[in-house]
Amino acid sequence: MKYLGVDFGLRRVGLAISEGSIASPFKTIEVKDFSDAVEKIFQLVEKMGFSKIVIGLPEGKMGQTVRGFINALKKKGLDIVGADETLSSKQAILDMIAQNAPREKRKVTDAAAAAIILQNWLDSL
Repeated sequence: MKYLGVDFGLRRVGLAISEGSIASPFKTIEVKDFSDAVEKIFQLVEKMGFSKIVIGLPEGKMGQTVRGFINALKKKGLDIVGADETLSSKQAILDMIAQNAPREKRKVTDAAAAAIILQNWLDSL
C-alpha cells in the first residue's frame, strides 16, 4: 500500500510518504486557506495514487479544524485515518538537530513532522 502522512497547517501542510513500513518526509506545500489545502491534497492523492491518508490530530481548537479537514477529504471519497500528533513537530526539530541540519533548514519541519506522524501510525499496526 502507498500511504500519505499529513501534518496540517493553515499556511503550510507537511507531507510524508511510505510504500511499506518506513515513512519519509516528502515535501511541504503552501496553502492559501482551508479549501485550498483540501483541493491540493485531493489532487496529490489522485495524481500519485495513495491508498490511505494518515492525518495528524492535534488537541484543542486546531483539532476541530483538522477534524473538519478530514471530513472534507472523506466527502471526496478518500480513505482517511486520524493519528495522534503529540510532540511530532518538537521531535522533528530534535531529529534535525541530531542530524546536524543547519538552523535555516530546521525552520521548516512540517514534512519531517508528517513523517513522524506516519511512522508512529505504521508502527502501531
